[in-house]
Amino acid sequence: MGLCGVLCLSFWLAQLLTAQPTGNPHVHQEDSEMPDLVIYDSKVASATRVREVIVWADQAGEPVGTATESILLLPGSLIPNEASDSPNLSASMAPHCTQSLLTPSSAARILDDSKPVTIAPPASYSPSVASKVTKTPDEQDVGQLEDSITGPTAFESFGVSYSPYRADQGCKTQQDVDNDFQRMNGSYSLVRVYGTDCNQVPLVYAAAKTHGMKLFLGIWNPSTLQKEASDIIAGVDGDWNKVDTISVGNELVNNGAASPQDLIRAMAEARSIFRAAGFSGPVVTVDTFTAAMAHPELCEASDYCAINAHAFFDGTIQAPQAGLWLRDTVSRIRSSQSGNKRIVVTETGWPTGGVANGVAVPGLQNQKAALGSIRESFSKDPRNVILFSAFNDMWKKKTMATFEADQYWGIDGAVSSCDQ
Repeated sequence: MGLCGVLCLSFWLAQLLTAQPTGNPHVHQEDSEMPDLVIYDSKVASATRVREVIVWADQAGEPVGTATESILLLPGSLIPNEASDSPNLSASMAPHCTQSLLTPSSAARILDDSKPVTIAPPASYSPSVASKVTKTPDEQDVGQLEDSITGPTAFESFGVSYSPYRADQGCKTQQDVDNDFQRMNGSYSLVRVYGTDCNQVPLVYAAAKTHGMKLFLGIWNPSTLQKEASDIIAGVDGDWNKVDTISVGNELVNNGAASPQDLIRAMAEARSIFRAAGFSGPVVTVDTFTAAMAHPELCEASDYCAINAHAFFDGTIQAPQAGLWLRDTVSRIRSSQSGNKRIVVTETGWPTGGVANGVAVPGLQNQKAALGSIRESFSKDPRNVILFSAFNDMWKKKTMATFEADQYWGIDGAVSSCDQ
């Protein structure tokens, strides 16, 4: 079916933040197919995937390029209810989402299907932190990027996410991983990984054991659940003391790649397998906070509620507000759930490079402001926050769909020693 172009005047596109690799050690998700742009349309009765030409616009509304993207049309009835009761944030805050492009009823629809979709910024955009287009790390002074990861002792209980891939998209060696964990040691108590490819489980297990850190392990693809579960069991060799949590999937409901029911069944199967193997810790599924709000059954079926939430993709939040925004987001998740289940933010951060998303501007100083705000807001419960990410992910590809920021979420602009 043809897709009518949409002119979105209310806020910037908020696209999937972190496309992680597939199960093949040398084939990454970003190499084969970018995640869908999700548009909620009241005229659509069921999920429909189409390919359309997108015109990317800068903050002034000027076209900066075009690309053919996969667009997932979802019924308007599935738009998450994101009303916030918090008095601490502006009442004009746009809907939060880490992937989906919402189409407000006030948005003008271009009825000529032959015209491409234009993604435009808010009409009220007024930069107050940095210039409209932020320099990437390659354009900044090299001395501005810190070569090591450091953190105040008070923040040692925060977790951090980690990827076992080199810039050339190959797999890191045990020595590479050991070097990375040595740099993370003393700053973080837990390291999150997403899958089992690249033989990563035994590599990160050995490094975590050496440096006294815990692991948040993951099954990337529920369709290969049994194999990945076996890889995890073999990788830790019965030493479950080093494993804090095991996740099944990452943002699959938000991507339209799996239904909540699919993940609930997968979690139950994984939990049964790991219990039989001696693991008694939490088994969860991780999704965006918007997916968790729209589908509270995801949290209900998880041993705790695990959400990814990035203020940068809001487009109305400046870096110093990131902690307040995240605290408010957690409060809204709590209000959408029954009971008082623990909520863990499994990804949150701020990029040092890329282009601005409304008033959310990448940059090293802005990252410091954002992470400082997050650390302050969660200083009493840092174990419930995993920062994104330990190092820049140079294996990823730049794309305007994620504001050319995918490579630059490393804390303090850190680069793995194997990529230097």
